[in-house]
Amino acid sequence: MRRIRLSSLLLVLAWAMAGTRANAQLNDLMNAAENSDLAGVQALLARGADANARLINGATALMIASRHNNAEVVQALLARGADVNARRSDDGTTALIVASLNGHGEVVQALLARGADVNARRSDGATALTMASEAGHGEVVQALLARGADVSVKANNGATALIIAAENGHAEVVRALLAKGADINAKANDGATALIMGSEDGRAEVVQILLAKGADISARLYGDGGTALIIASLNGYVEVVQALLARGADVNARRNDGATALMMASEEGHGEVVQALLARGADVNSRLSNGATALIIAAENGHAEVVRALLAKGADVNAKANDGATALMMAAEDGRSEVVQALLAKGADVNAKAKDGATALIIAAENGYAEVKDLLVRAGAKP
Repeated sequence: MRRIRLSSLLLVLAWAMAGTRANAQLNDLMNAAENSDLAGVQALLARGADANARLINGATALMIASRHNNAEVVQALLARGADVNARRSDDGTTALIVASLNGHGEVVQALLARGADVNARRSDGATALTMASEAGHGEVVQALLARGADVSVKANNGATALIIAAENGHAEVVRALLAKGADINAKANDGATALIMGSEDGRAEVVQILLAKGADISARLYGDGGTALIIASLNGYVEVVQALLARGADVNARRNDGATALMMASEEGHGEVVQALLARGADVNSRLSNGATALIIAAENGHAEVVRALLAKGADVNAKANDGATALMMAAEDGRSEVVQALLAKGADVNAKAKDGATALIIAAENGYAEVKDLLVRAGAKP
């Protein structure tokens, strides 16, 4: 019995020692790959290190070497049977996705030559192509496309490589994807197209490319109904706005809440955009669902330049929102002295009343704006 127990103990110790050696080799191999130590990697592999050993997150030495752009280490691991399509257990990343994200063209070519799945997807739906497109790695994108990368594949949020490239302003990548048949009007889950995303971030060159290729200029987001023009106007990208208008974008298109490009630009005080929209016939007296006009919105936010531009184009100085508020009242509420002066100079009704009976004078007094109060009194406001 004692001999049996001794044998069992020796076997357990042998297993433990083997496990310790394996763990040591794993750590050494990963460190060598991390440090691009080709000689170290080769020596460890020659001594029996497992080329497919994994860290706790499923990462392999091949993934690590691919991230660090060491093609020789990658080749050494592949020659020893490293699984080119191994995936991390936490997010499904492969060595090809890692190399593509980081723009390591030589490594990408090596992995593809060894049969890497060009359309492998992470758990979020991302592929090597979407990752390279996001980062703007044009040569890698071309290499992936040459190996049959699916240009129409969507991430879990519905975004395609084209949408992602457009959002990030990578014109070269956008051209390459379109040349391979990317759907120019594909929509993400929120309705965003490549044109909408390019417009949102002011990517003028990308917007021009997409428009020249027939992008749907009237596409809308699913949530609020925003168009490329409304979004570009909100963000103040005058070059994009002008490009969209030149291609026939509806200058008076409305979001679901009634907002137009002019209202959005007026709210943010984007004077050049306001001028561009007005020059293309933007309706200066269009109303939000709450009755507010661009003038009321601009006055509330203190944008005197925009207020003047709207008034010069015939904005109704005494238009009322659904609650009876006028531009003068909104300016008075926030102490916008310059705006108040501009409105008074154009004949704003100084004694107009909101539905609750408040006047601009009452509102200015309640909020402690003495300068505005004086301006209103001098203009004939009644207490």
